[in-house]
Amino acid sequence: MESDKASTTHVDAIESANTSEQDVLRHVNSANEEIVQHLQTTGEEVGMTWRTVMAAASMGMCYSAYLFTLLIPPAILSFINADLGPDPRYTWITVSWNLGGAIFVTIGGRLSDLFGRRYFFLAGAIILIIGSIVSATGQSITQMIAGGAIFGAGSGFLEMSFGAVQEVVPSRYRHVTIGMFDISSIIAQIMPLVAWVIIKNTGNWRICYYIMIGFQVINLAMLWFFYHPPSFAEKQAEHGKTKRQLLQEFDWGGLFLFLAGCTLFIVGVSWGGTLYPWTSATTLCPIIIGFMTIIGLGFYERYVPLKEPLFPPRLFRAMRHFTVPMVVMAIGGMQYYSNATLWNRLSQLLYASDEISKGLYAEVLPLGTILGGIIVAFSKYIGHQRWQVMGAVALQTACVGIMSTATLDNPVKSIILTCIISLCTSVNILNGMVLVGFGIVYQEDIGTAAGLAGTSRLLAGAVATAIFSNITNNKYSTTLPASVRSNVAPFNLPTETLTKLIAAAKANTAAAYKAVPGITPAIQAAASLGNKQAYLTGAHLSYQVALAFGLIGVIAAFFIPTVDKRKYTKRTVAVQQKDREALQEKKIAGNA
Repeated sequence: MESDKASTTHVDAIESANTSEQDVLRHVNSANEEIVQHLQTTGEEVGMTWRTVMAAASMGMCYSAYLFTLLIPPAILSFINADLGPDPRYTWITVSWNLGGAIFVTIGGRLSDLFGRRYFFLAGAIILIIGSIVSATGQSITQMIAGGAIFGAGSGFLEMSFGAVQEVVPSRYRHVTIGMFDISSIIAQIMPLVAWVIIKNTGNWRICYYIMIGFQVINLAMLWFFYHPPSFAEKQAEHGKTKRQLLQEFDWGGLFLFLAGCTLFIVGVSWGGTLYPWTSATTLCPIIIGFMTIIGLGFYERYVPLKEPLFPPRLFRAMRHFTVPMVVMAIGGMQYYSNATLWNRLSQLLYASDEISKGLYAEVLPLGTILGGIIVAFSKYIGHQRWQVMGAVALQTACVGIMSTATLDNPVKSIILTCIISLCTSVNILNGMVLVGFGIVYQEDIGTAAGLAGTSRLLAGAVATAIFSNITNNKYSTTLPASVRSNVAPFNLPTETLTKLIAAAKANTAAAYKAVPGITPAIQAAASLGNKQAYLTGAHLSYQVALAFGLIGVIAAFFIPTVDKRKYTKRTVAVQQKDREALQEKKIAGNA
């Protein structure tokens, strides 16, 4: 593998602030020409064989398998917390997923580039089975958080499918494959509704996880039988290094800094305003140390001579082709993953009347995702990916801003806006994944590139989920007492009763209200309305904060390049082993 210093000339870096506009353009064009050249000479022309189709289908199953773990827990989070809690840490069930995914998608991407992908995917599928069992048998919020972390680790490996599916099909089909990738996830996307139907009919949320176990087993079987990318032996024939040599040369120092920095930063952000005050040393120390560790990691990767860096600097020097799309996807991740948690809580509290309606509201985000996948399937034919992404981010940001005016009496408005936000996020992220795949010179780095893109999206999503959850909950907690008091003022309740009523409104369960002395349906309705009003106030503030992040995304998206049509070649980067053998036999027969 060529060193980063040797590859500096291969990327569109701007070496000096005094570089002329013509020099910048020449660097960009030179980088693009080299990428085109490599795409036109890398891999083989085998077409869409049945093995290719089944390998792509197995990658689609991996995507759906990790969506099961992403969509079901947030949809029924409040029900799980009511059953096993209440526990203020319950949002960590989803935060831990984001954190685990953010870490393991990069680790898996980099290692699979070096050692081959098959067994990393198999490991991810097995880990998800274990996580499903841990969660299905959960007896506490702590155990559910552990299950979420296991889900994140396994999902991180499976999210490599975004990069892997691009290398198992001819380059000309990457956009349509990624679009179909999303559309085919419809079974996983309807699971929030299925989960609430199950809860309505059985009252048992654990059945949702039992179903998840079954799906993960099917996914494991699909991978075992149909996914056979280039093995380590084939990769070794190219780089000539043994497994021991690669392990010795691997960037263990960078891995340590990455794990430590991400974990400390997310833990600190999640603790702030919930378990500990934002100004406490317990909150600030991990945030500051984690942030500085991540900054230090960047310098470490850039200046320390490493044979196999965790984050190859050559990728980041390709600013417009790789770094900018990754930034835009990260902002999309902040909007989507935070909204995935916020919308479910908001819609269930404000608009839903029973379990089925809760499930239907939970389907708003998946509906937008599917519609976005349909658009991306035609992205190649639409062209102008820069404007596609920029338009999506701008529309998404506008809708996020309008959501800060959501009301109790207009659920249709909130549904439409949330669906559009999800659709735009899908257009942004799915296009971004293809842009990143087409934006690297060496296609052998596609696992690392997709992993880094996934990390940026998931890590930003974990940060956003923690930040927006805290903003919403903190504002809600400070607003709730006054809101309830105002609504029940006509009843002239004693101070002691009022205190218990406020606590019952926050718990929002029938049992909590029943424990309030002298409770009546009218008093409960007034307190419940105050609870909704207080939560809506907190949600408004979160959407206003999210609006600022969206504006940054609009600016960044302007610098994304449109895909050069010459990159849509007939070549497949990672030919399935049996197809490669058949191709070699054909070549031998032709030379005979």
